[in-house]
Amino acid sequence: MTLFIMACSVSGQEFNAGFFGGLNISQVRGDSYQGFKKMGFNAGVFVNRLIDQHFYWQAEIKYGTRGVYEGPTDTNPSLYRSSYHILELPLSVHYLFDEKFILEIGMSPEVLITTVFWDENGILDESSYPDNRRFGLSVFAGIGYWFTDRTMAGFRYTNSAVPFRDPQEWNNAQNRGFFHNVLSFDLAYRFKHQ
Repeated sequence: MTLFIMACSVSGQEFNAGFFGGLNISQVRGDSYQGFKKMGFNAGVFVNRLIDQHFYWQAEIKYGTRGVYEGPTDTNPSLYRSSYHILELPLSVHYLFDEKFILEIGMSPEVLITTVFWDENGILDESSYPDNRRFGLSVFAGIGYWFTDRTMAGFRYTNSAVPFRDPQEWNNAQNRGFFHNVLSFDLAYRFKHQ
């Protein structure tokens, strides 16, 4: 994630603010496709503030894509691809160790902006799309490493806390619905170190 931080003062308290972007790799738990094969992106803005020497909270407004990709093989020429465009509002607590390593944990209310589905013939008609919930909630955890006081690389795992789509068979106890699983790989840069 490329991240730029500015220092700003709000009501006499000092906050960091900036923007970011990164790469998402995702899958959907509950469908018949397996593996993190769908590539996507994320980008947004954030604000954070120190709680004490080692802890700080962070709020973000984030836009990203996630979904499923199952490409053709030698034995099966069919293709299936889905892309969910989602606005997220992550709120997290971060622990800073030795001014180098960070651990984060948080939750994120979400709004589904749009979906697009493809098969081997192109984009599918919207009338064939499944019914997805407009609003959702995810939980996430991550790690990061500050190479310098301004440059960081990070990793975040996000999982739907509630299903974004109901199961197709309600009598199937194994399938409670459809859940997004997202791996995010990030790079960061900050202007001011607190």
